[in-house]
Amino acid sequence: MLKQGRGKAGPILLITNGHGEDLLAGVLAQALHRRRPDLELWAFPIVGAGSAFRRFPVKVVGIQEEMPSGGWVRQSWKALRTDIQAGFLQLTWQQWQALKALGRQVSYTVPVGDIYALFLAYRFVKRPITFVPTAKSDYIRSHLAVERYLMKKHCQLVMPRDALTADGLRHRGVPAKYVGNLMMDAIFPSGKKLCGADGKCVIGILPGSRDEAYLNLPLLSSAMDEIAAELPNAYFAVALAGNLSIDKAVEIFIQNRWEPAANTVPGLERERFLGKNGACLLLAQGRFGDILEASRACIGLAGTANEQAVGLGKPVVAFPGPGSQFTKKFLAMQKRLLGDSLAAVEGPRAAGQAVLEILADGEKYRHMAACGRERMGGPGGADRMAAEIIRLWEKQLERQ
Repeated sequence: MLKQGRGKAGPILLITNGHGEDLLAGVLAQALHRRRPDLELWAFPIVGAGSAFRRFPVKVVGIQEEMPSGGWVRQSWKALRTDIQAGFLQLTWQQWQALKALGRQVSYTVPVGDIYALFLAYRFVKRPITFVPTAKSDYIRSHLAVERYLMKKHCQLVMPRDALTADGLRHRGVPAKYVGNLMMDAIFPSGKKLCGADGKCVIGILPGSRDEAYLNLPLLSSAMDEIAAELPNAYFAVALAGNLSIDKAVEIFIQNRWEPAANTVPGLERERFLGKNGACLLLAQGRFGDILEASRACIGLAGTANEQAVGLGKPVVAFPGPGSQFTKKFLAMQKRLLGDSLAAVEGPRAAGQAVLEILADGEKYRHMAACGRERMGGPGGADRMAAEIIRLWEKQLERQ
């Protein structure tokens, strides 16, 4: 099947179909590079320009173009219609042709994402496949029979996001193995302490990564008020996504009676400090991993960030937001996924009280922390995945 000679094998191609999947595939590429620095790695992002790959040792190939929906075509007919008008169907055809051409050059394929990424790999690239399905979990929604059939027929190995899903697939004949969750290697703490947090109880605030975060901040501020009223040494650390405006976020908090701190720290242009009635508030970009590590618990109206927080053993409290993303339905799905590690409540005041109850009850805290680690797994999954892929890749070369 492979035409390259030993020692001259073509690159491993990672195929992704989502912005979050780009980041996870980049983490996997980094782990592959650590194990085999001589191995050439290519990535073909199907959605967007693949900017997340810039920080990783991987070459972006193929054809990419930003669509108006930003990758949300499956969420609404309106988004799909807008993308079609912008050339989505033509782009899809061009990407299929590009994948066919790349199939003659690569030696192995690793689709990361949902079943569409797997379809692209077996239909157009036609090289051996290890599939990393990130979109589904048996805690929420099992893979369909047709998806299991395609995995069984086309994959050498499938590495799902949790042990329950891997067991379910394996019992149905899919060559599945759980070795960890890439999300837990995509946190990137710097190791630096949060300024002014020593001796304080740090509560992480996760408002989400899209514009909806601006709508969430006033509600999160109300939850913080509830906590600060009973916890004088509270230190709230807001992990603000890099694509959002920190100045706009500061303005929102000022409108909610927070006051800018007089002693701003020189050189920290991506960090802002505010205060209210003795409580401290840090707004920071690029400190997500540091905030999670420092936090005792979190209030989160986020998707992946909530999952990563509980995976580190940090209990998360969540409530439905006012926007179209973190809805009551989405929260219910996340609750099924994360189990007792996430406390789902009705609104901001209840969220503040829930945090206080969790912090005051050591047994409850330990149970939530253990549940989160069990559901998400700890860091290190990327390296174990890389070991499995390289083992299969090398075995394939020996068969030539």
